[in-house]
Amino acid sequence: MKDKEGRDTLPFITKIEELKKRLTLSKKKVKEIEETARVYPFRIPEFYFNLIEKDNPYCPIKKQCIPDIKELSSHGEVDPLIEEKYSITPSFIKKYSGRGVFLTGTQCAMYCRFCNRKRLIGKNHNIRASFEETFDYLKRDITIKEVIVSGGDPLMLPPEEFEFILRKFAKIDHIKIIRISSRMPVVYPEGIKQKHIKSIKNLSPIWFIVHINHPKEITEEFSKTVRNLKNAGCIILSHTVLLRGVNDCPYILRELFERLVLLGIKPYYLFQVDEVKGVSHFKVRLRKGIEIMKILRQETSGIAMPTYVIDITGAAGKIPVDYKFIKNRSGSKLFIEDLNGNIGHYRDDGKKSSCIKCSICYKK
Repeated sequence: MKDKEGRDTLPFITKIEELKKRLTLSKKKVKEIEETARVYPFRIPEFYFNLIEKDNPYCPIKKQCIPDIKELSSHGEVDPLIEEKYSITPSFIKKYSGRGVFLTGTQCAMYCRFCNRKRLIGKNHNIRASFEETFDYLKRDITIKEVIVSGGDPLMLPPEEFEFILRKFAKIDHIKIIRISSRMPVVYPEGIKQKHIKSIKNLSPIWFIVHINHPKEITEEFSKTVRNLKNAGCIILSHTVLLRGVNDCPYILRELFERLVLLGIKPYYLFQVDEVKGVSHFKVRLRKGIEIMKILRQETSGIAMPTYVIDITGAAGKIPVDYKFIKNRSGSKLFIEDLNGNIGHYRDDGKKSSCIKCSICYKK
């Protein structure tokens, strides 16, 4: 990979020394990044890093990829979605009837600062050692009709390993739907090789869920990757996380969702930030999220509308953020009923949203 001047570059930035060369950082900020990265490492693809507006303190790209000392807050839980409780094997999570999540590893092209698997991502967990155990389980459990291939990012696998996993699922008769969740088209499109695309095409149709949070992430390279995936037979949906200071504005989200629709991508879920330890500074108040959805409903097409959902601590399932499911409040703590009638909780203690002066809404 080469930069604009033809010099060889590494595809990922993982060291503070490289950040210091490329960004104007105070000594205090350097120390904070080093301290944070000792707990939660960082990895930023060159491609994504080059989208940063270096002189913009509100830059939504920078906030998603540069470590922040706020990540060391004690608020939140390591595994609020109790995935470990629902893990059949280290590489397979079954929380819902008829489907489950297959974890391909703990590596992503970028370690998003709001990740709900901060306990795993970038760490040396040997999830792959349990693959055969998982495949054996899936052959026996005939109730499993759908597998969500996640991780880590499945497209970080070498093409041969990626194809091997897809073919394993394809050989199990009762598995009818394969869903791939990835952020690679957004942050590291050049990492998706033609062999990855070919593997998908051989088993199409496959549902592909792309994780994208801001209109600035819709690049020419992203659009080209989307076209390649669609030509391979993918049905593409999107996930977006509602992030304070990044996209907690109806006009930012309207532009994102409408541009996705123009590319043939259906906005699927808008997620409230999970109660994960290290991400509480990204929380948006639920009242603000509901207000955003109301404005979107008024101002954009229904096909550009995702479902606004919350994964609650202590219960199972993605619950629509709707008054029907909120049963009680004690201070900032909401008690929310899941679809099975179980009561879980969510601490609605996000700080107040404020305008980041991006001009998307045409206001100064």
